[in-house]
Amino acid sequence: MKVIYCAGEQGKVVLDILRASGDSDNVVFVDDDPSLHGKLITDVPVIGGLDAISERSKEAIQCLIAFGDQPGVRLDLAKDLSKFDNEFFNAIHPSSSISGKSTLGDGVTVNGQSYIGPHCDICNHVIVDSCANISHDCALREGATITPSVSLAGGVEIGRNSYIGPNATVVEDVTIGENVIVGAGSVVTEDVPSGTTVVGVPASPTETE
Repeated sequence: MKVIYCAGEQGKVVLDILRASGDSDNVVFVDDDPSLHGKLITDVPVIGGLDAISERSKEAIQCLIAFGDQPGVRLDLAKDLSKFDNEFFNAIHPSSSISGKSTLGDGVTVNGQSYIGPHCDICNHVIVDSCANISHDCALREGATITPSVSLAGGVEIGRNSYIGPNATVVEDVTIGENVIVGAGSVVTEDVPSGTTVVGVPASPTETE
């Protein structure tokens, strides 16, 4: 059984990827919102919350955590799910292009029309959204979120739990630290320290930093 954890917007995206891949048999949602339990989301049942997985701990269950804009939550939840010895599956849209010279971790989502070039390291629980362009030799650390139409030039590193907003560009060989937010449409031309929010062209820290 495949479990999509979170029946919200990103959960629907993951389900669409599975359907496009012909891999949507025996799929269910799990969600922490009790009001969704027992309901159908695009014809797929929400079987409960985390307890629904623990009650089925002896079954062969594969999970994917579908919190699109909460990368820190993804990694925290992955720890909880790992207690039940569940495997994590990847959702890769058939229209995406991923170099055979790149590596993907577990619990990774790669949406439609996205490109991942050669010698990239895509770590666990990363989201690469639609039309993103990840050039050669990039590293996306655990829980990173790459939103639609982001462009990463060669040799870019995106740190753990960092979020790159829509249409942002990161130039060649730049390192983004952990827990960084890059605003939509920004152009990042130099390294960004961990815990920083940057916006603009060129990107710079917000006034609250």
